[in-house]
Amino acid sequence: MKTKVDMKTGNDKLTREEKDLLKEELRGAWPEFPLEMKRYIYEAKKQKLQVLYMIQDWAKNNGHQVIVDLISRRIICKEEKLEKMKAELGE
Repeated sequence: MKTKVDMKTGNDKLTREEKDLLKEELRGAWPEFPLEMKRYIYEAKKQKLQVLYMIQDWAKNNGHQVIVDLISRRIICKEEKLEKMKAELGE
């Protein structure tokens, strides 16, 4: 695979194709993850959603409509994913 170097740090970065492959592999391995790890991931995703709400609120209050529009759509997707995870975990 072709490597991509971060110009600031000099570290190898994943290419878009590698990121997509990693996501696909993680989704495939998800059923094998221990329950505690799934719960930890769920909690981390809830925290990330809270950050998105904070950014959305800031953008609304500071006149950044493009950010509001885009982040609102992202929030909807994240909420749906969290609901699926919650149901799977029986939370």
